[in-house]
Amino acid sequence: MSGLPNEVPSIRVAVIEPGAKSLNGWHTAEIGKAIVFRTEDLDDYRTKNWDSRVYDAMVLIAAVEYCDKALKRSSLVWARRFELMLPVHDVKHWRNPEVSEAIAGALKFLTGDEWNIAFIAAATDLDTDMGRQSLLEWGDAGRTVTPFSDGLDSRAVSAILGANGRSDRIIRVRVGSKADDRPIRDRKKVPFLNIPFTVNMKAGGIKESSVRSRGFKFTLLSSLAAYLVGTHDVAMPESGQGALGPTLVPTSHGYEDYRNHPRFLRKMEDVVQAIFHHPIRFRLPQLWRTKGQTLAEFASIERNPDEWNRTRSCWQQSRNSSFDGRRRHCGVCAACMLRRLSFHSASIDEPKENYIWENLRADDFGKGAVDGFNKVTRAMRRYGIAGALHLDHLAEMSSSPLHRTRVKRSAWQLAEQLQITTTEAEEHLFGLLEQHDREWKAFMKDLGPKSFVAQWLA
Repeated sequence: MSGLPNEVPSIRVAVIEPGAKSLNGWHTAEIGKAIVFRTEDLDDYRTKNWDSRVYDAMVLIAAVEYCDKALKRSSLVWARRFELMLPVHDVKHWRNPEVSEAIAGALKFLTGDEWNIAFIAAATDLDTDMGRQSLLEWGDAGRTVTPFSDGLDSRAVSAILGANGRSDRIIRVRVGSKADDRPIRDRKKVPFLNIPFTVNMKAGGIKESSVRSRGFKFTLLSSLAAYLVGTHDVAMPESGQGALGPTLVPTSHGYEDYRNHPRFLRKMEDVVQAIFHHPIRFRLPQLWRTKGQTLAEFASIERNPDEWNRTRSCWQQSRNSSFDGRRRHCGVCAACMLRRLSFHSASIDEPKENYIWENLRADDFGKGAVDGFNKVTRAMRRYGIAGALHLDHLAEMSSSPLHRTRVKRSAWQLAEQLQITTTEAEEHLFGLLEQHDREWKAFMKDLGPKSFVAQWLA
C-alpha cells in the first residue's frame, strides 16, 4: 500500500482458494475466510443455465467489494489504484480483452479508480465443492428481474411493476440486508432470496465507507438472475432524484456518483454481454418521477403502512443512529432528507420515532434530536448540512441560468443512452427538476423559517 500523501493510494489484492499459499507483496483475500459462500443460498441460483462463469462472476463481485473497502481514499486525491488477481475456471474466456476491458472500464467509470484485473486458473472443482442442486428450471424471456432490498424505492417499484402486469412475472433478487425483507404477504420459498456470499473485513476492518462498488454488485447480481432464468429485462428501482441528482449536483470533493445512472447501466450491459453472451437491458421505470411521486403511487397500491414505514434509507451505521436499543434513521443525512421530503410530498405521515432527529422544525440542531440522544456531533451536523444543501441545489437546477448548460449537457447524455431525442430528454429532465423544486419549496415552507434546516440554507 502506498503511504506518501501525494501518491495515489494503491493496493494489490490476490484472491486465493482455500488453503492456498499467500503471495509475497499481495494482500490476501482467501475464499472461505474473507469471501464466504453459503451452499444453500448458492443453490438458489442454480438453473439449467448454471455454469462456472456464474460462480466466477460472484467471486469477482465479492473481490471488488473487498478491494473497495480495504483501501481508504486520500483527502487530497479521490482516485485509487487496484491490482486484483483472482482464480477463474475458464481462464481463456476471462482473459479475453472484450471481457476484461469491459469489466475494468465499468469499474473505473463507477468508482473513479484505476482497476487492473488479472485472471489465473482455479483449482477448485465446483461440482464437488458446491453441490448440484437445481431449484429453478425457468426459461421464460417474458419475466422482469428487479433488485429487491429494504429500501423505499425497491419496495415501491416492485409493487408498481406487479400492479402494472402480472406480479408472478416479477423476479425479485435480494441485494439488501440478511433479514427476510420480502413483502409481508409473500412468504413462500422463492429463489434469489439471499446474496450467496459475504465479504469479511474483520482482519483489517473497513477502511473506506464510500463503497461506490455497490452499483457493480447490485447490477451484476441482478444480471446473473436474468441470465439464469433466460430473461433480458432488468428494472432498476431508483427514482429520478436518486438516479440523476448525484451527477447533477456532485459533492465538491468527490467523483460523480453514477451507480444508478443510465450511463453506468449501459456499461454494465456491455459487461454482461461480454461475460455471458446474453443481452440485458436495464431500465429505470421511475426515472422521470420523484421519490415522492413513486411513494404516492406505491401507497395507492399497498394499503399496509408497514411496507413503507419499515423500509431503510439512512446511510449512517447503527452505532450512530440507535436509541434505546432500537436502530432508527438518523433523519438528517442526504438519504434521510430525501426520504422525509418524499413522505411530505406524498402526504403520508411517518412516525417521528423512525428518526433520531424527530423534529426538523426545531430552531437548534441539537434540540431536534430525540431527548436523551447523546451522540450529537459536528460530523452529524456536517452530514445534515450537506444533505440539505444537495436537495436545495438540485431544486435550483431547473430555473437558474447558471446551471442551464449543465442540465442541457446531462439531457444530451441521457438522450444518447436512452435512445430518445435530446428535446425529449430535456423536457423530461426539466420536468423532473421542476417537480423536485415544487416539492422542496413546500417542504421547507412547512418546516418554517426558524427551523435549523432553514437556517443552514439562509
